[in-house]
Amino acid sequence: MTEQAQLVFDENVIGTVATINEDGSPWSSPLHMVTDGEYVYWFSKETTTHSQNIARDSRVSISLVSSDMSKGPKGVYVNGSAEKLTGDDDAHARTVAANRLGSLPPVFDVASAYRLPLGQFNDQKSTGNCWYFYS
Repeated sequence: MTEQAQLVFDENVIGTVATINEDGSPWSSPLHMVTDGEYVYWFSKETTTHSQNIARDSRVSISLVSSDMSKGPKGVYVNGSAEKLTGDDDAHARTVAANRLGSLPPVFDVASAYRLPLGQFNDQKSTGNCWYFYS
């Protein structure tokens, strides 16, 4: 991950995950998001629309836009296949989130952990303060 893209994650904890509904239409949901530099993590109940969409079709698109506009808008965009985590991977995601958020919100107790690999930085699509990653 580029240093500038990491700053967007450092400045913000709410991002949007877009998934694909069964009829092919898009579904977008704002969620807490954190990164360890290799993956983007979020937590959600398995009964939510976006989690059900991921179980059926793992393709997602994530956007995280900085609320600090002092140097203009900044955003990170990640596209790829998400996965629901279990075992040690779930525990790692919870540790990353607790370290970033200070503690885990109580709703995370009944939520599953998900992750999306950051993948490859696309320097041709990335411009100015917008950074694109594909996995």
